[in-house]
Parts: sequence; C-alpha cells; structure tokens
Amino acid sequence: MITYTEAEILNSPYTNYVQIPYDELHNHTFWEIFLILTGQCTHTVNGVSSNLTTGTVCFLRPIKDKHFFEKNQGNAYYRHRDIYVTDSDMQKWCNIISPTLYDELLEPSAPITFSVSASTLRYVEEMLNAPNFQSANFAQAMKTIHFSVSIDLLAAHQLTKIPVSCPTWLNDFVKELKKPENFLYSVEELTAKLPYSHGYICRAFKKYLKQTIIDFFNEQKINQASFLLMNTNLKILNISNMVGYSSPKNFINQFTKRFALSPSAWRAKNQFISKK
Repeated sequence: MITYTEAEILNSPYTNYVQIPYDELHNHTFWEIFLILTGQCTHTVNGVSSNLTTGTVCFLRPIKDKHFFEKNQGNAYYRHRDIYVTDSDMQKWCNIISPTLYDELLEPSAPITFSVSASTLRYVEEMLNAPNFQSANFAQAMKTIHFSVSIDLLAAHQLTKIPVSCPTWLNDFVKELKKPENFLYSVEELTAKLPYSHGYICRAFKKYLKQTIIDFFNEQKINQASFLLMNTNLKILNISNMVGYSSPKNFINQFTKRFALSPSAWRAKNQFISKK
C-alpha cells in the first residue's frame, strides 16, 4: 500500500482531474475530497466496495481511509475530481461553518458520502479551471479558489443534514438567511415576509434546525465576515457593517465568541492575500 504525504501537495494547485481511476490501494496524510464528474466507478474503502455515480462527493480522512477506484466495464466517460486539503486547513475551515463539523467528518465508521446537483459540479469545474496557468497570480488565485470550493462542498454536506420532513417554506427561508444581501435586515424583517406569525416561525425553526433563528443568522454573518477577512483588505469596520452589525463592539464580541480570536487576530493568522 502507498501512503501519500502532505509534502507532495503543498506546492501543487491542491487538485487533480482524474480520467483513469487509481486502482492501487493507498491512503493520505491529508484529506481528499473527490467528486464523480461523469460516469460510474467501483470505489473500495476500508475493504468495503460500493458503486458510485455522477454527483457523488466523498470526504476521505487522513490515514484512516485506505481506498482505490476501479472504472466500471464499458464506462468510457468516467471522470472524477480530487481536491486535497491539509488536516490543519480542514479543521480551520470546518470551524468556519460549525464548531462540531470536523468531528462529524472524522469520527463515523465510514467516510461521509453524499450527492450534489449537476449545477454544483459545473460550478466546481468552472472555478478550478478559471485561473490562467501562465498568470503571475496563478498560485494565489488557486489558493483562494481551493478555499472557496472546499467551503462550498462542506456547506453542501451541512444542507444534507436538514431533515427530509422540513417544510418547503422553511427550507426556502433557510436559504434566504444564508444570502449576504439579507444580512442587513433584522430577523423580524425577514420573518415578516412569510405568511406565518413570528412565534410560529421561531418554533418551527427550532424544531427542525435544532437552534434558534438568531443563533443561525449570526453564524451566517460571522462566517461571511471570516471569508471577507481572509480574502480582502477591507477594514474591519466596513466588514462589520457589510454583515449587518451596526455596533462594531457587538461584531467583535460575536466574532471572538465564534473563533476565540478577535477579527484582527484571526485575519493576521489566516489572510490569503498580500497586505497592501
């Protein structure tokens, strides 16, 4: 069996487009997110084989998951995409979405596997193929895109956890709460757009999502703020206003509560772009 180490990916674009499945048993010291872009394959992980089809996403864990791929006979159009994430980055990025997400991915008896839409697959490929390899900024662009795509796939996994029985109107409301353009509104203003009382909406939200609307909405705002701190040079006051906090002190308190670091300290530790 072969073990691939982080040293082999740290100077790469963190991704690989695979046309011929790798049929030798191997594992990694890093995380591998793979997506089946077209066709089908047989994937064997930790001795268990399953047939995977277009749209399947799998989060393979460091060391823990030993696997290999076999292309199904007669399937000439098989393609998949590997995205490589160091363990330290995975912990950091999971924490942006939820403080329990990393453990949820790491601890199950089998790696997390779920399906995404064709539009998500197109988005991933368009993003990863966007930078010009000859560009002087290629490495920086790929690092930022790698982060964005990984975060989006982690968020897609989170959406699969919404109960199937969750009403359509509540699913739609959750999507509205995630949109940055709605961060400037209050929860009361957003719930007023629904044909239900505020109390009924709050009770339904807590029943199905297992947290209050306020807590969920604040999480989305702080997650967006962390993205802006990581990927822009915008002033912290401007970011605070952009994510709907009229009080900078309240924003700093909420951010520090979420990440155990102030916004400025978090930016100093995590910012991708060069400071100007």
